[in-house]
Amino acid sequence: MANVPQKPSAFAQRVKPAGAALVGLLVLGLNVMFALKGSFFFPFGTLLGCALVLAGGFGVVVGEPDDPYGNRPMWFKVSVAACVIVGIVIGLIVNLQIAA
Repeated sequence: MANVPQKPSAFAQRVKPAGAALVGLLVLGLNVMFALKGSFFFPFGTLLGCALVLAGGFGVVVGEPDDPYGNRPMWFKVSVAACVIVGIVIGLIVNLQIAA
């Protein structure tokens, strides 16, 4: 008899996205510290941090759903890509405001 795969718990589905969101917050925090102490900032850090925070936050809210074959559903992939795009746009706006 074949083993039925077990679905990960709700907590286990949210650990990786929470880590991504924390890394994004760390990048943004370091960028703010460099802007205040060294009077310079890293534009790519702002883009990366905003994208990671939004995508990770979405993953924490929704979890990481799997279809019966172990793949991610298309709605999840499209939503994460949309969160990354919105995060990059927010990062661009922040970079323009800082540089102005």
